[in-house]
Amino acid sequence: MKIVPFLALVQLLSACSGEEPVMTFGLAVRLAASETPPPTRLLCSPPGEYASSVGVSLSLDGPPPHLFVESEAYPEDDVYRVRVYDAVEQEANRIVWIRNEVLFERTYDSAFGEGSLTDSFVVDFDGQQYTFEAQGLPASATCPFYPAP
Repeated sequence: MKIVPFLALVQLLSACSGEEPVMTFGLAVRLAASETPPPTRLLCSPPGEYASSVGVSLSLDGPPPHLFVESEAYPEDDVYRVRVYDAVEQEANRIVWIRNEVLFERTYDSAFGEGSLTDSFVVDFDGQQYTFEAQGLPASATCPFYPAP
């Protein structure tokens, strides 16, 4: 009977040890080379990262809505969720963007990252198609470098 409280205490102490889970792999997302030659890195989350969200505006011309891509790390599940969405300006006096409509969403797991796998997807926005590429980065990898356009 005394073993149960002891095991509960061990679990509680390990949960409070201060060690945060980290991602075992990384993820890079960019527009395909045919969209912006030479290819330009949009965002990259390196292996070993703790939970974070990285978002980038594609800075398309014209009035809102604008196209955004974001990657969000979930280290507890060891997955990244990638979303492409359009956003509108909430206040005219400040640049505050709010998500309007999610146009694409996909989850990438450690098998994708550790296998250095690649994926591509197409998003229709404002009458045009944009092709994105996602690349898994194993634990030993670093973010790829793409020169600025």
